Amino acid sequence: MFEIFFFVNPIGINCYQNKQEIIAAVSGYNQNISYHFIPITTMNTIRNDIKARHLSSNNVEVFNTFSQSAYNATKDYHTLKLIVGNKKARQYIINLQHAINDMNKTYSPELVDEILNSLDVSIKNFKKNRESNYIKLSMDKDLKLADDLNVVTTPTTIIFNYDDDRGDSGMMIEGCANREEIESAIVGDKQTSSDNSLRLL
Repeated sequence: MFEIFFFVNPIGINCYQNKQEIIAAVSGYNQNISYHFIPITTMNTIRNDIKARHLSSNNVEVFNTFSQSAYNATKDYHTLKLIVGNKKARQYIINLQHAINDMNKTYSPELVDEILNSLDVSIKNFKKNRESNYIKLSMDKDLKLADDLNVVTTPTTIIFNYDDDRGDSGMMIEGCANREEIESAIVGDKQTSSDNSLRLL
């Protein structure tokens, strides 16, 4: 059985591309796979995303725009996880990343409502629960998990393969990785050809 943790910037361009590679890599294995999407928003993850878009992270207006969008998207995710469950919350992030990174849309209340409608989620219920204390607690819990696992950048992927000789240890991939590198991590081969940080936890 595989358990995979995706630590992502919820609007990040590299996170969107990396997720596609990981899903492709694990889909060929005849194993049960448990996915965990964990959106996190920190100064470091925001700067990395701005850099990946070839924009200046020293521009205060640009930084504030991406920071606020990522924070709001993370808050949206946790709200949806509360009211409709993990599956639709993950689908929301996937749809949001597609809209921002493939369709060149910007995060806005109108875009949020559009995605919520496509997922058949009550906008009224969403807005009612978005400011609850639980949402902040849920976001803090994910940040603590990231801190406990020493996740400092996004995308970061942690893969646990409970059927191999490594027991309950996991393999961490920091940054973007292609399908071949992810498959190497799954089978326990740390000899990869990229500069990505790939290590045993």
